[in-house]
Amino acid sequence: MHSDSQPYDPTTMSARNFKALWAGAAITNLADGVVKLALPLVAVSMTDSPALVAGATLANTLPWLLFSLPAGALADRVDRRRLIMIMVAARALVLALLTGAILATGLPLAGLYAGALLLGTAEVFADTTRMSVVPMVVPRARMESAFATLTATETVANEFVGPPLGGLLAAAGLAVALGAGGVGYAGALLALAVMTGRYRSNRHPGSATSASGLNNDIWEGVRYVWRERVLRTLLLVAGAASGCWAAWIAVIVVHAVAPGPLGLTSSEYGLLIGTLGVGGVVGASAAPALTRRLGRRVVLAASMACFAALLAAPAISSSARLIAATTFLGGAGSGAWNVTYSSLRALVVPEEMMGRYSGVSRLASWGAMPLGALVAGLTAELVSVRAVFWGGAALCILVLAVTLRTVTSPDFRRVEARAAASQRAAP
Repeated sequence: MHSDSQPYDPTTMSARNFKALWAGAAITNLADGVVKLALPLVAVSMTDSPALVAGATLANTLPWLLFSLPAGALADRVDRRRLIMIMVAARALVLALLTGAILATGLPLAGLYAGALLLGTAEVFADTTRMSVVPMVVPRARMESAFATLTATETVANEFVGPPLGGLLAAAGLAVALGAGGVGYAGALLALAVMTGRYRSNRHPGSATSASGLNNDIWEGVRYVWRERVLRTLLLVAGAASGCWAAWIAVIVVHAVAPGPLGLTSSEYGLLIGTLGVGGVVGASAAPALTRRLGRRVVLAASMACFAALLAAPAISSSARLIAATTFLGGAGSGAWNVTYSSLRALVVPEEMMGRYSGVSRLASWGAMPLGALVAGLTAELVSVRAVFWGGAALCILVLAVTLRTVTSPDFRRVEARAAASQRAAP
Protein backbone atom coordinates (compact mmCIF):
# COMPACT_ATOMS: atom_id res chain seq x y z
CA MET A 1 0.00 0.00 0.00
CA HIS A 2 1.14 3.53 -0.73
CA SER A 3 2.75 5.15 2.31
CA ASP A 4 0.43 8.17 2.12
CA SER A 5 -2.52 5.87 2.67
CA GLN A 6 -1.00 3.71 5.36
CA PRO A 7 -2.67 4.21 8.75
CA TYR A 8 -0.56 4.34 11.85
CA ASP A 9 0.40 1.02 13.38
CA PRO A 10 -0.97 1.13 16.96
CA THR A 11 2.03 -0.77 18.25
CA THR A 12 4.40 2.05 17.24
CA MET A 13 2.16 5.04 17.94
CA SER A 14 3.46 7.56 20.43
CA ALA A 15 1.16 8.46 23.30
CA ARG A 16 1.19 12.00 21.98
CA ASN A 17 -1.37 11.30 19.25
CA PHE A 18 -3.91 9.76 21.59
CA LYS A 19 -3.38 12.59 24.08
CA ALA A 20 -3.98 15.13 21.30
CA LEU A 21 -7.11 13.30 20.18
CA TRP A 22 -8.26 13.14 23.80
CA ALA A 23 -7.59 16.86 24.36
CA GLY A 24 -9.43 17.82 21.17
CA ALA A 25 -12.42 15.70 22.20
CA ALA A 26 -12.40 17.18 25.70
CA ILE A 27 -12.38 20.80 24.51
CA THR A 28 -14.92 20.12 21.78
CA ASN A 29 -17.31 18.47 24.21
CA LEU A 30 -16.88 21.29 26.71
CA ALA A 31 -18.00 23.69 23.99
CA ASP A 32 -20.83 21.30 23.08
CA GLY A 33 -22.06 21.31 26.67
CA VAL A 34 -22.13 25.10 26.77
CA VAL A 35 -23.84 25.42 23.39
CA LYS A 36 -26.42 22.69 23.87
CA LEU A 37 -27.56 24.29 27.10
CA ALA A 38 -27.57 27.74 25.52
CA LEU A 39 -29.64 26.81 22.45
CA PRO A 40 -32.88 25.91 24.33
CA LEU A 41 -32.38 28.88 26.64
CA VAL A 42 -32.20 31.16 23.60
CA ALA A 43 -35.39 29.51 22.33
CA VAL A 44 -37.12 29.99 25.71
CA SER A 45 -36.24 33.69 25.54
CA MET A 46 -38.02 33.92 22.16
CA THR A 47 -41.19 31.88 22.73
CA ASP A 48 -43.22 30.18 25.47
CA SER A 49 -44.44 27.42 23.13
CA PRO A 50 -43.06 23.99 24.20
CA ALA A 51 -43.17 22.80 20.59
CA LEU A 52 -41.13 25.77 19.33
CA VAL A 53 -38.64 25.42 22.19
CA ALA A 54 -38.23 21.72 21.34
CA GLY A 55 -37.62 22.83 17.74
CA ALA A 56 -34.11 23.97 18.70
CA THR A 57 -33.21 20.45 19.84
CA LEU A 58 -34.93 19.00 16.77
CA ALA A 59 -32.88 21.18 14.42
CA ASN A 60 -29.65 20.40 16.26
CA THR A 61 -30.18 16.63 16.20
CA LEU A 62 -31.85 16.21 12.80
CA PRO A 63 -28.47 15.89 10.98
CA TRP A 64 -27.86 12.60 12.81
CA LEU A 65 -30.80 11.21 10.91
CA LEU A 66 -29.80 12.76 7.59
CA PHE A 67 -26.01 12.53 7.44
CA SER A 68 -24.76 9.70 9.68
CA LEU A 69 -24.37 7.22 6.82
CA PRO A 70 -22.55 9.61 4.44
CA ALA A 71 -20.33 10.72 7.33
CA GLY A 72 -19.29 7.13 8.05
CA ALA A 73 -18.59 6.39 4.40
CA LEU A 74 -16.55 9.57 4.00
CA ALA A 75 -14.52 8.72 7.12
CA ASP A 76 -13.35 5.52 5.42
CA ARG A 77 -12.15 7.47 2.35
CA VAL A 78 -10.37 10.59 3.58
CA ASP A 79 -7.85 11.56 6.23
CA ARG A 80 -9.95 11.28 9.36
CA ARG A 81 -8.10 13.87 11.43
CA ARG A 82 -8.40 16.51 8.70
CA LEU A 83 -12.13 15.87 8.38
CA ILE A 84 -12.58 16.35 12.13
CA MET A 85 -10.62 19.61 12.05
CA ILE A 86 -12.66 21.02 9.14
CA MET A 87 -15.91 20.31 10.97
CA VAL A 88 -14.69 21.80 14.25
CA ALA A 89 -13.67 24.96 12.37
CA ALA A 90 -17.11 25.13 10.75
CA ARG A 91 -18.79 25.05 14.17
CA ALA A 92 -16.63 27.92 15.40
CA LEU A 93 -17.66 29.96 12.36
CA VAL A 94 -21.38 29.25 12.84
CA LEU A 95 -21.24 30.32 16.47
CA ALA A 96 -19.44 33.52 15.52
CA LEU A 97 -22.30 34.32 13.13
CA LEU A 98 -25.00 33.51 15.71
CA THR A 99 -23.26 35.60 18.36
CA GLY A 100 -22.90 38.51 15.96
CA ALA A 101 -26.58 38.30 15.03
CA ILE A 102 -27.69 38.41 18.68
CA LEU A 103 -25.45 41.40 19.42
CA ALA A 104 -26.30 43.29 16.24
CA THR A 105 -29.97 43.12 15.33
CA GLY A 106 -31.45 40.29 17.33
CA LEU A 107 -31.61 36.67 16.24
CA PRO A 108 -34.95 35.41 14.84
CA LEU A 109 -36.18 31.96 15.81
CA ALA A 110 -35.67 30.75 12.24
CA GLY A 111 -32.05 31.90 12.43
CA LEU A 112 -31.57 29.96 15.65
CA TYR A 113 -32.94 26.84 13.99
CA ALA A 114 -30.63 27.31 10.99
CA GLY A 115 -27.59 27.72 13.23
CA ALA A 116 -28.55 24.69 15.30
CA LEU A 117 -28.92 22.64 12.11
CA LEU A 118 -25.47 23.64 10.84
CA LEU A 119 -23.87 22.96 14.21
CA GLY A 120 -25.50 19.54 14.31
CA THR A 121 -24.34 18.71 10.78
CA ALA A 122 -20.71 19.50 11.59
CA GLU A 123 -21.02 17.51 14.82
CA VAL A 124 -22.22 14.43 12.93
CA PHE A 125 -19.17 14.34 10.66
CA ALA A 126 -16.70 15.15 13.45
CA ASP A 127 -18.01 12.73 16.08
CA THR A 128 -18.62 9.85 13.68
CA THR A 129 -15.07 10.19 12.39
CA ARG A 130 -13.46 10.50 15.82
CA MET A 131 -14.78 7.12 16.93
CA SER A 132 -13.07 5.52 13.91
CA VAL A 133 -9.74 7.15 14.80
CA VAL A 134 -9.48 5.57 18.26
CA PRO A 135 -8.57 2.05 17.00
CA MET A 136 -5.88 3.66 14.84
CA VAL A 137 -4.03 5.15 17.82
CA VAL A 138 -4.63 2.55 20.55
CA PRO A 139 -3.61 -1.15 20.63
CA ARG A 140 -6.58 -3.53 20.84
CA ALA A 141 -5.39 -4.85 24.19
CA ARG A 142 -5.95 -1.33 25.63
CA MET A 143 -9.13 -0.53 23.71
CA GLU A 144 -11.56 -0.75 26.62
CA SER A 145 -9.38 1.47 28.79
CA ALA A 146 -9.02 4.01 25.97
CA PHE A 147 -12.75 4.17 25.34
CA ALA A 148 -13.38 4.51 29.08
CA THR A 149 -10.94 7.43 29.28
CA LEU A 150 -12.38 9.12 26.21
CA THR A 151 -16.01 8.55 27.20
CA ALA A 152 -15.48 9.74 30.76
CA THR A 153 -13.70 12.86 29.55
CA GLU A 154 -16.37 13.62 26.97
CA THR A 155 -19.06 13.12 29.60
CA VAL A 156 -17.35 15.39 32.11
CA ALA A 157 -16.92 18.12 29.52
CA ASN A 158 -20.27 17.76 27.73
CA GLU A 159 -22.58 17.11 30.65
CA PHE A 160 -20.84 18.00 33.90
CA VAL A 161 -18.64 21.04 33.28
CA GLY A 162 -20.22 22.39 30.09
CA PRO A 163 -23.88 22.81 31.17
CA PRO A 164 -23.18 24.53 34.52
CA LEU A 165 -20.64 26.74 32.79
CA GLY A 166 -23.20 27.42 30.07
CA GLY A 167 -25.77 28.37 32.71
CA LEU A 168 -23.35 30.82 34.33
CA LEU A 169 -22.38 32.30 30.98
CA ALA A 170 -26.04 32.55 29.94
CA ALA A 171 -26.73 34.52 33.11
CA ALA A 172 -24.19 37.05 31.82
CA GLY A 173 -25.81 37.00 28.37
CA LEU A 174 -26.85 34.46 25.78
CA ALA A 175 -24.38 35.95 23.30
CA VAL A 176 -21.62 35.39 25.87
CA ALA A 177 -22.51 31.69 26.14
CA LEU A 178 -22.57 31.16 22.37
CA GLY A 179 -19.36 33.14 21.88
CA ALA A 180 -17.59 31.09 24.54
CA GLY A 181 -18.56 27.93 22.66
CA GLY A 182 -16.92 29.31 19.53
CA VAL A 183 -13.72 30.03 21.43
CA GLY A 184 -13.79 26.45 22.70
CA TYR A 185 -13.99 25.00 19.19
CA ALA A 186 -11.03 27.16 18.16
CA GLY A 187 -9.06 25.70 21.07
CA ALA A 188 -9.95 22.16 19.98
CA LEU A 189 -8.41 22.88 16.57
CA LEU A 190 -5.09 23.71 18.23
CA ALA A 191 -5.12 20.43 20.14
CA LEU A 192 -5.86 18.34 17.03
CA ALA A 193 -3.11 20.13 15.13
CA VAL A 194 -0.56 18.47 17.45
CA MET A 195 -1.36 15.01 16.01
CA THR A 196 1.14 13.77 13.44
CA GLY A 197 0.81 11.45 10.47
CA ARG A 198 -2.06 10.51 8.18
CA TYR A 199 -5.23 8.82 9.32
CA ARG A 200 -6.72 7.32 6.19
CA SER A 201 -8.33 3.88 6.31
CA ASN A 202 -6.24 1.14 4.71
CA ARG A 203 -9.21 0.17 2.53
CA HIS A 204 -8.85 2.99 0.01
CA PRO A 205 -5.33 3.69 -1.21
CA GLY A 206 -6.83 6.34 -3.50
CA SER A 207 -8.98 9.30 -2.56
CA ALA A 208 -11.97 8.94 -4.88
CA THR A 209 -15.11 10.32 -3.29
CA SER A 210 -17.63 10.16 -6.14
CA ALA A 211 -21.31 10.01 -5.26
CA SER A 212 -21.64 6.51 -6.72
CA GLY A 213 -18.61 5.29 -4.77
CA LEU A 214 -19.94 6.74 -1.52
CA ASN A 215 -23.34 5.18 -2.12
CA ASN A 216 -21.75 1.77 -2.63
CA ASP A 217 -19.75 2.19 0.58
CA ILE A 218 -22.85 3.26 2.50
CA TRP A 219 -24.80 0.18 1.46
CA GLU A 220 -21.84 -2.08 2.12
CA GLY A 221 -21.75 -0.74 5.68
CA VAL A 222 -25.50 -1.21 6.12
CA ARG A 223 -25.30 -4.80 4.89
CA TYR A 224 -22.41 -5.55 7.22
CA VAL A 225 -24.30 -4.28 10.26
CA TRP A 226 -27.44 -6.15 9.23
CA ARG A 227 -25.50 -9.41 9.15
CA GLU A 228 -24.14 -8.81 12.67
CA ARG A 229 -27.34 -9.81 14.47
CA VAL A 230 -26.29 -9.01 18.04
CA LEU A 231 -24.66 -5.68 17.23
CA ARG A 232 -27.66 -4.80 15.07
CA THR A 233 -30.11 -5.44 17.91
CA LEU A 234 -28.00 -3.47 20.39
CA LEU A 235 -27.92 -0.59 17.90
CA LEU A 236 -31.71 -0.58 17.69
CA VAL A 237 -31.92 -0.69 21.48
CA ALA A 238 -29.53 2.26 21.73
CA GLY A 239 -31.58 4.11 19.11
CA ALA A 240 -34.79 3.75 21.10
CA ALA A 241 -33.03 4.90 24.27
CA SER A 242 -31.53 7.89 22.43
CA GLY A 243 -34.96 8.90 21.17
CA CYS A 244 -36.26 8.80 24.74
CA TRP A 245 -33.29 10.86 25.95
CA ALA A 246 -33.89 13.47 23.24
CA ALA A 247 -37.55 13.67 24.26
CA TRP A 248 -36.47 14.19 27.88
CA ILE A 249 -33.87 16.86 27.09
CA ALA A 250 -36.21 18.68 24.68
CA VAL A 251 -38.85 19.40 27.33
CA ILE A 252 -37.09 19.06 30.68
CA VAL A 253 -36.16 22.75 30.42
CA VAL A 254 -39.87 23.63 30.35
CA HIS A 255 -40.52 21.33 33.33
CA ALA A 256 -37.51 22.52 35.34
CA VAL A 257 -36.97 26.25 34.72
CA ALA A 258 -39.41 28.69 36.38
CA PRO A 259 -42.36 28.96 35.91
CA GLY A 260 -42.17 25.16 35.45
CA PRO A 261 -43.00 22.80 38.34
CA LEU A 262 -39.41 22.64 39.61
CA GLY A 263 -39.01 26.43 39.59
CA LEU A 264 -35.26 26.41 38.87
CA THR A 265 -33.14 29.31 37.64
CA SER A 266 -30.99 28.98 34.52
CA SER A 267 -27.90 28.32 36.65
CA GLU A 268 -29.72 25.72 38.75
CA TYR A 269 -30.94 24.06 35.57
CA GLY A 270 -27.33 23.84 34.40
CA LEU A 271 -26.42 22.10 37.66
CA LEU A 272 -29.32 19.67 37.25
CA ILE A 273 -28.13 18.71 33.77
CA GLY A 274 -24.63 18.55 35.21
CA THR A 275 -25.67 15.62 37.42
CA LEU A 276 -26.12 13.70 34.18
CA GLY A 277 -22.43 14.25 33.54
CA VAL A 278 -21.41 13.23 37.06
CA GLY A 279 -23.23 9.95 36.57
CA GLY A 280 -21.71 9.54 33.13
CA VAL A 281 -18.19 9.90 34.51
CA VAL A 282 -18.86 7.37 37.26
CA GLY A 283 -20.44 4.90 34.85
CA ALA A 284 -17.76 5.25 32.18
CA SER A 285 -14.89 5.03 34.67
CA ALA A 286 -16.35 1.98 36.40
CA ALA A 287 -17.35 0.15 33.20
CA PRO A 288 -14.06 -1.73 32.55
CA ALA A 289 -13.87 -3.04 36.12
CA LEU A 290 -17.57 -3.90 36.18
CA THR A 291 -17.24 -5.72 32.87
CA ARG A 292 -14.36 -7.81 34.16
CA ARG A 293 -16.18 -8.66 37.39
CA LEU A 294 -19.81 -8.99 36.25
CA GLY A 295 -19.56 -9.48 32.50
CA ARG A 296 -20.79 -7.36 29.59
CA ARG A 297 -24.33 -8.73 29.70
CA VAL A 298 -24.93 -7.55 33.28
CA VAL A 299 -23.43 -4.13 32.62
CA LEU A 300 -25.51 -3.58 29.48
CA ALA A 301 -28.77 -4.65 31.14
CA ALA A 302 -28.15 -2.63 34.31
CA SER A 303 -27.25 0.42 32.20
CA MET A 304 -30.60 0.33 30.45
CA ALA A 305 -32.43 -0.06 33.77
CA CYS A 306 -30.73 3.09 35.08
CA PHE A 307 -31.75 4.94 31.95
CA ALA A 308 -35.40 3.95 32.46
CA ALA A 309 -35.28 5.58 35.90
CA LEU A 310 -34.20 8.86 34.29
CA LEU A 311 -37.40 8.96 32.23
CA ALA A 312 -39.75 7.78 34.97
CA ALA A 313 -38.82 10.24 37.74
CA PRO A 314 -40.29 13.48 36.31
CA ALA A 315 -43.43 11.55 35.34
CA ILE A 316 -44.21 10.66 38.95
CA SER A 317 -42.63 13.49 40.94
CA SER A 318 -41.80 17.19 40.94
CA SER A 319 -39.05 16.77 43.52
CA ALA A 320 -35.84 18.35 42.27
CA ARG A 321 -33.79 16.03 44.51
CA LEU A 322 -35.41 12.85 43.17
CA ILE A 323 -35.08 14.02 39.59
CA ALA A 324 -31.43 14.95 40.18
CA ALA A 325 -30.77 11.50 41.67
CA THR A 326 -32.35 9.64 38.75
CA THR A 327 -30.59 11.98 36.33
CA PHE A 328 -27.35 10.81 37.92
CA LEU A 329 -28.42 7.17 37.47
CA GLY A 330 -29.34 7.80 33.85
CA GLY A 331 -25.94 9.36 33.21
CA ALA A 332 -24.19 6.43 34.88
CA GLY A 333 -26.11 3.98 32.72
CA SER A 334 -25.32 5.94 29.58
CA GLY A 335 -21.60 6.14 30.39
CA ALA A 336 -21.31 2.45 31.21
CA TRP A 337 -23.27 1.45 28.09
CA ASN A 338 -21.14 3.61 25.79
CA VAL A 339 -17.83 2.23 27.05
CA THR A 340 -19.00 -1.40 27.15
CA TYR A 341 -20.62 -1.35 23.72
CA SER A 342 -17.92 0.76 22.04
CA SER A 343 -15.10 -1.50 23.20
CA LEU A 344 -17.02 -4.60 22.09
CA ARG A 345 -17.62 -3.04 18.68
CA ALA A 346 -13.99 -1.99 18.28
CA LEU A 347 -12.80 -5.53 18.99
CA VAL A 348 -15.22 -7.16 16.55
CA VAL A 349 -15.49 -4.75 13.60
CA PRO A 350 -12.58 -4.63 11.08
CA GLU A 351 -10.66 -1.32 10.92
CA GLU A 352 -11.48 -0.77 7.24
CA MET A 353 -15.20 -0.97 8.11
CA MET A 354 -14.98 1.16 11.25
CA GLY A 355 -16.04 4.47 9.71
CA ARG A 356 -19.08 3.01 7.97
CA TYR A 357 -20.04 0.98 11.00
CA SER A 358 -19.74 4.11 13.12
CA GLY A 359 -22.01 5.90 10.65
CA VAL A 360 -24.68 3.22 10.86
CA SER A 361 -24.29 3.16 14.62
CA ARG A 362 -24.77 6.91 14.87
CA LEU A 363 -27.78 6.76 12.57
CA ALA A 364 -29.44 4.17 14.79
CA SER A 365 -28.58 5.76 18.12
CA TRP A 366 -28.37 9.48 17.38
CA GLY A 367 -30.69 9.55 14.38
CA ALA A 368 -33.57 8.74 16.71
CA MET A 369 -32.98 11.96 18.64
CA PRO A 370 -34.75 14.38 16.27
CA LEU A 371 -37.71 12.00 16.15
CA GLY A 372 -37.78 11.93 19.95
CA ALA A 373 -37.56 15.72 20.13
CA LEU A 374 -40.35 16.10 17.55
CA VAL A 375 -42.67 13.67 19.34
CA ALA A 376 -41.89 15.31 22.67
CA GLY A 377 -42.68 18.78 21.40
CA LEU A 378 -45.99 17.74 19.89
CA THR A 379 -46.98 15.66 22.92
CA ALA A 380 -46.11 18.47 25.33
CA GLU A 381 -48.08 20.94 23.22
CA LEU A 382 -51.18 18.77 22.70
CA VAL A 383 -51.25 16.75 25.95
CA SER A 384 -48.74 17.74 28.64
CA VAL A 385 -45.04 17.77 29.41
CA ARG A 386 -45.52 15.00 31.96
CA ALA A 387 -47.04 12.77 29.27
CA VAL A 388 -43.67 12.88 27.47
CA PHE A 389 -41.96 11.38 30.51
CA TRP A 390 -44.62 8.67 30.94
CA GLY A 391 -44.27 7.61 27.32
CA GLY A 392 -40.48 7.57 27.46
CA ALA A 393 -40.45 5.48 30.62
CA ALA A 394 -42.81 2.92 29.08
CA LEU A 395 -40.65 2.62 25.96
CA CYS A 396 -37.46 2.24 28.02
CA ILE A 397 -39.00 -0.64 29.98
CA LEU A 398 -39.75 -2.39 26.67
CA VAL A 399 -36.19 -1.71 25.50
CA LEU A 400 -34.84 -3.18 28.75
CA ALA A 401 -36.74 -6.42 28.04
CA VAL A 402 -35.19 -6.64 24.55
CA THR A 403 -31.74 -5.98 26.01
CA LEU A 404 -32.12 -8.76 28.56
CA ARG A 405 -33.18 -11.22 25.87
CA THR A 406 -30.27 -10.24 23.60
CA VAL A 407 -27.45 -10.42 26.16
CA THR A 408 -28.58 -13.83 27.42
CA SER A 409 -28.66 -15.37 23.93
CA PRO A 410 -26.11 -17.85 22.49
CA ASP A 411 -25.39 -15.32 19.70
CA PHE A 412 -24.16 -12.81 22.26
CA ARG A 413 -21.80 -15.38 23.76
CA ARG A 414 -20.37 -16.03 20.29
CA VAL A 415 -19.75 -12.32 19.74
CA GLU A 416 -18.00 -12.10 23.11
CA ALA A 417 -15.81 -15.04 22.10
CA ARG A 418 -14.81 -13.21 18.90
CA ALA A 419 -13.96 -10.11 20.91
CA ALA A 420 -11.82 -12.15 23.33
CA ALA A 421 -9.97 -13.80 20.46
CA SER A 422 -9.30 -10.41 18.85
CA GLN A 423 -7.95 -9.04 22.10
CA ARG A 424 -5.64 -12.02 22.62
CA ALA A 425 -4.32 -11.71 19.07
CA ALA A 426 -3.52 -8.00 19.52
CA PRO A 427 0.13 -7.02 20.00
